[in-house]
Amino acid sequence: MIYWFVIPLILISVGAIFSIVRRHWKEIRLLNPESIKEERMRKARGQIIERRFQRIKADQLTPLKILAHRSIFAGKKQFHAAYLKLLQINSFYKQIQTPLANIAPSKQERLKVLLDEARSLARDLKWADAERRFLEVLGLDGRNAEAYKGLALIYVKQKLYDQAQETFNFLVKSKRADDVCFAGLAEIAEAKNDLANAEIMYSRALEARPKMAHWHAELAEFYLRHGNAGQAWPLAKKAAEFEPRSAKYMELSLEAALRAGKRDEARRRYDKFRLLSEDKVKLQALKERIDELTKIQNPAV
Repeated sequence: MIYWFVIPLILISVGAIFSIVRRHWKEIRLLNPESIKEERMRKARGQIIERRFQRIKADQLTPLKILAHRSIFAGKKQFHAAYLKLLQINSFYKQIQTPLANIAPSKQERLKVLLDEARSLARDLKWADAERRFLEVLGLDGRNAEAYKGLALIYVKQKLYDQAQETFNFLVKSKRADDVCFAGLAEIAEAKNDLANAEIMYSRALEARPKMAHWHAELAEFYLRHGNAGQAWPLAKKAAEFEPRSAKYMELSLEAALRAGKRDEARRRYDKFRLLSEDKVKLQALKERIDELTKIQNPAV
């Protein structure tokens, strides 16, 4: 059932629609549905063309980017080359300022080679060849302390004590003597039975290198050779303390302890020496000496 008051509303709405259509009839008449579709397609074509243009633009710029990168790299390379060239020029200028700079290293290198050859020949007991090499060094550098020292040492090995002593004394007088020189003079003095001077020279070698186990051991052995175990013991002990893993120095300290009558020290050092030596015969002999010392000092045991 349609209410009576709805009819006027419908009529008013239709009238309003008719009025609006009449007012805009000219624009509506010109409106073409096909043109709307065509407008959409035009916009789509425009977007496609725009994207294509962007891709073409990017493709065209890529070679330019590559060229720019290459140019930057080439520029850096040229700058680096120029910098290296500048360094070379600076180095060459310094060499011109000090013309002897290139001569000295070659001479020093030659001296080093000759000294190495001389020492190698001396180790092989080729005394004459070693002596010639040392003399060649002195021909190039008349004040080379290593050459004088090398000559003196091979003279000692050949028991040419007078020549060796003269060479060592030259180094002492020129204030270039070291621990090896003093030890060499000590060996010469001992060979000539000049024990007082030998003791002095061994002591000077130790003073020159007080933290070197070798010189403590050398002086200790000197005292043991000449029956002074009391003075040998602290030196042998010190050598073993400097190099506790040395079987040679541990055995020396054990020997010094035995001769000095230090039973407890001898036992302690024997226990350490057992860990460093595999010479069972020597170990057995040392153990028997410790047992014998124990019986002497404590007959009740």
